[in-house]
Amino acid sequence: MTFSRIARRITATALATMPLALVGGTPAPAAPATTTTGATSTWTLVDLPQRICATPDDPRALYFFVVLDGTWATTITAGYTGMPAGTEVYSPQSTPPGSGDGHVVQILAAFRLHSAPLGHYVPHLQATDGTTTQAVPVTLDIQSSC
Repeated sequence: MTFSRIARRITATALATMPLALVGGTPAPAAPATTTTGATSTWTLVDLPQRICATPDDPRALYFFVVLDGTWATTITAGYTGMPAGTEVYSPQSTPPGSGDGHVVQILAAFRLHSAPLGHYVPHLQATDGTTTQAVPVTLDIQSSC
């Protein structure tokens, strides 16, 4: 299952006006995001303390928030590394050129679980503009009940 282009735009527009205070936090003074290239970038993927508890076959579309600080001239795409087996990532999730102040959700990086093994996982949420890739850890606890 994938989100239609219109659904992604509606969701991104609605969330762009929603401050992080609604999810109980503000950006933590985070360690710098990991970068896979030596290029200097004008945007930063904000490292928020994000945790989800789900069951192995959770029927919901789950997501972590992608919050960006700075400006970007090309589309930024978000995805994951290190997700457990049985995870279907809706890919790619992207935001068009723009800017962020580190407090507004730019993208919801969505996924769904299908018979995922129980456990505590720390995958990385990553964002790339095609030149620079940054990643931050997120926590996914898959339990028999939450």
